Amino acid sequence: MAGEDPREKIPGVPRRRPVHKEISDGREPFFPNFLLKEWIVGSIFLVGFMLWIIFNPVELGPKADPMDSSFIPVPDWYFLFLYQLLKYFGPYLLFPAVLIPMVATLLLMFVPWLDTRRSRRPFRRPFATGAMVLSVFMMIWLTSEAWNQHLYEIGALQPAASSLPFATQHPASTTLMATNLPGYAIFKTTCAVCHGADLQGQIGPELRGIGNVATEAELLPVVTKGFPPMMPPAGGLTSKTELQEVVAWLAQQKQK
Repeated sequence: MAGEDPREKIPGVPRRRPVHKEISDGREPFFPNFLLKEWIVGSIFLVGFMLWIIFNPVELGPKADPMDSSFIPVPDWYFLFLYQLLKYFGPYLLFPAVLIPMVATLLLMFVPWLDTRRSRRPFRRPFATGAMVLSVFMMIWLTSEAWNQHLYEIGALQPAASSLPFATQHPASTTLMATNLPGYAIFKTTCAVCHGADLQGQIGPELRGIGNVATEAELLPVVTKGFPPMMPPAGGLTSKTELQEVVAWLAQQKQK
């Protein structure tokens, strides 16, 4: 049209730029504006990571030997926090294995719709900031706990001779007592990973003959308190009934 200023035209767009541009309120569409920037950053990170792996290849370890009973499998370091979480929940694996990761993933997916505040400053978003700080702290702490326990398992670190306030027994008998009690089944699924299936001790101290030096009433407060960071309070058990059943079974271990 005659008389139009070509500078008012937007290249490639069949319309003119508004003469009086409205002041932006600081918001932008999630799709495609915000999502496009996330994809660009993710692509740059992915390309950088691929180049790092190409020029710094990670060699495979020795071949797996099914006859090697001393091998202790552990996940890669970035899954160690979930691996440690499984230990703390004991037999209730549905929570750490399915529910907690699923809820965390869904919350991350729906953050753009759950947090609609215009301000992006962390201190003005206490709930989102606190949740992220807590999550990062728990991931670092659980990873550290899992790695330290693995070092104890492979013998790279040596545990104290005994962390129990009772004299450690070393009886000759390896026969477990009162295996018909419910506490024995609970012990096998929660405590045996640290104290050994036959109470011989691994990460935790040996418990054979513990009934010779401690009664059920004496053991209960000790196990309830735990020995952080190696042993969580109550050994990771969430039920007081199960805790008492395990302690009652331990009090029956009077091997000679």
